[in-house]
Amino acid sequence: MSSRAVLVVGMHRSGTSAIARGLKALSVYLGDNLLGAQPDNPTGYWEDKTIVEINQRALEILGLKWDDDSLIECERFEHYRIRLLKIKAVHYLKSAFMPQPLWGFKDPRTIRLLPLWLRALRDCGARDAYLVAIRNPLSVAASLFRRQEINATKAQRLWLAHMVPFLRELRGKRFVVVDYDRLMREPRLELERIASNLGLPPLAKTASGIEHYADFLDENLRHTVFSPDDFHATAGEGRLARSAYTLLYELATDRIEPGAPSFWSAWEKVERDLETLLS
Repeated sequence: MSSRAVLVVGMHRSGTSAIARGLKALSVYLGDNLLGAQPDNPTGYWEDKTIVEINQRALEILGLKWDDDSLIECERFEHYRIRLLKIKAVHYLKSAFMPQPLWGFKDPRTIRLLPLWLRALRDCGARDAYLVAIRNPLSVAASLFRRQEINATKAQRLWLAHMVPFLRELRGKRFVVVDYDRLMREPRLELERIASNLGLPPLAKTASGIEHYADFLDENLRHTVFSPDDFHATAGEGRLARSAYTLLYELATDRIEPGAPSFWSAWEKVERDLETLLS
């Protein structure tokens, strides 16, 4: 039986939980080993406990914490302890998810560790696709400050360190970019767009789940909303975050296709600028 995987990848506080819940409405199996709800995410994280543990362990091996904005060189994923962790990930995916025809998971750490998971999915033999969650970095920064008193400069550097370095690994793969604020405004339209772009089951088969999901979303849990036009940045972090977010927003609004050479050419410049900024 063919097994398809859909991974939600994106920065912390970017609506990845709400977006993952949307995948569930589209009949994507998220497992039965989920973390419970917490005060800062009362509707649930929709994160698999073992996936989270693997990601936390990988960051520890790499000498990083979740809020470290250091760049991770690709060669570091060749470390023998990371390779052993990948084997553990493969075994877990095969036992917990691969028996399902359509499954997925989310954890904001995954985008920082994308080379690890790309190799694990390859070794599993799963057909992989990706849902890239974005949210205006100004909103992410406001949420991080409210939650953990992380200042705006640090928050923007974190956003860049998560979103930029390994996105290129998805070039040539099936992926869709989803903006959290657009999802909150038009959940049905965005779910239809996700299903269409990722080749998920016809909406007629998931209509009741979609309606339940639209009712599930709570605007009161979204404390800050900035539009793309609100980004008036002067510092280097802010200017680069604005450039990267603007490019991703073009994909999220279907103004440009994920495979467009013009996008990847512009993204390469963002990558070079980030290396300069964080070096």
